Amino acid sequence: MEKLAIVRLIGVLLFLSGGLFAKSPIKIACVGNSINYGAGMVNREKNAYPAQLQAMLGEDYDVRNFGVNGTTLLKKGDHPYWNTNQFKSALSYDADLVFIKLGTNDSKLQNRVYLADFETDYQSLINSFKEVNEKVRIVLLLPVPSFLEDTSSIWDPVIKGKSTPLTRNVAYDTDVELIDLYQLFVDQPGLFPDKIHPSSNGATVIAKRVYEAVVQKVEIDFDIQE
Repeated sequence: MEKLAIVRLIGVLLFLSGGLFAKSPIKIACVGNSINYGAGMVNREKNAYPAQLQAMLGEDYDVRNFGVNGTTLLKKGDHPYWNTNQFKSALSYDADLVFIKLGTNDSKLQNRVYLADFETDYQSLINSFKEVNEKVRIVLLLPVPSFLEDTSSIWDPVIKGKSTPLTRNVAYDTDVELIDLYQLFVDQPGLFPDKIHPSSNGATVIAKRVYEAVVQKVEIDFDIQE
């Protein structure tokens, strides 16, 4: 009986020690607008790109969607992401990795007048996450193209000629990573049923591209440690 009790005690201690040293999931925050949120998509909770990314990465990761419909990167825009509860939640989440996809709604007519502030505002947004976690990995996603013909709305020439190069400048100046979603979709209007938001299949394309960035970085870090 005494030996059995000792064996049980050892088993309990091993179980507890395993829990103490269990690896915490890598936290990923997906920040952005309606394309990030999954607007207009059937069963967006499952099909928005962050949800599909979670399914691809598995239980070693915790991916959360902090997208808000209609939001701008610009602080003076008509619906600044800065003023949303999701932005506060994204900061509180203290992510290991942040994907930012903003700049689409900034191309609307009423927001274009503030584009001179785009780079400064973007740098401030990046710094907001670095202040929470100085080791955070940040990846900027270039806006997808717009196939609308309304020049006063989300207008592709502004996305291509302003939002895209300005975002590239910010990535270079702040030494963060960049993923080009614009070129990924520029010849695929069929994946945008309303000419602005990707379908669930379009979200799959985004999720796969982002998944590659996550996995490749992890593999590189592992090789360096080896």
